[in-house]
Amino acid sequence: MKYIDEYRNKDLILKLTEQIGKSVIRNYTFMEVCGGHTAAIHRFGIPSLLPPDIRLISGPGCPVCVTGTDFIDKAIAYSEMKEVIITTFGDLIRVPGSASSLEK
Repeated sequence: MKYIDEYRNKDLILKLTEQIGKSVIRNYTFMEVCGGHTAAIHRFGIPSLLPPDIRLISGPGCPVCVTGTDFIDKAIAYSEMKEVIITTFGDLIRVPGSASSLEK
């Protein structure tokens, strides 16, 4: 498991940062869609390692990150109605509402 701690290897990080800087030939914009990814990107200081021509923007978020409790509560209420079928992404089914989840 040689690669487990490579993300902590300062020399490797500096080499990769240098290579990225040399590879940039125009402006790039990357959108991270997941809030968890955004948090990790900032926790590890990745924006400070990128050249100014690379811009990171936060996207709309995945359904798990951006769906409010009130929406989940409404979906649960609809799911309890006769002849109503709720369809969703698999991970959203476990997102808690105020008292339950679609999974329950």
